[in-house]
Amino acid sequence: MVIKITDHVTRCHTNNDGEKIFNLIKPLIDKGNKVELSFNGIDSITSSFVNSAFIELLQYFEFSHIRSRLNFISTNKSINQIIRKRFKFETEDRQKLELREAI
Repeated sequence: MVIKITDHVTRCHTNNDGEKIFNLIKPLIDKGNKVELSFNGIDSITSSFVNSAFIELLQYFEFSHIRSRLNFISTNKSINQIIRKRFKFETEDRQKLELREAI
């Protein structure tokens, strides 16, 4: 299923913007669907948006599951970098925490 972000939010800047997208994609991923998010018409996004829309998914799914179910299309280098950096930071931070808890 393809979701065009601009059909649901006018910009990708706030936590509220991100929550709207999260509320669209989480139920689809819950059902095992693959989701393609189109950033067509979006030039930039913020960390706040990424945290609320995508990083919050880590509370419910393993990163590998998210990666297998969620695809980003019609993006640019800046958007890709922000999403990649936030997921990298969060997944590495969670791994370190799990390791500390195991010791």
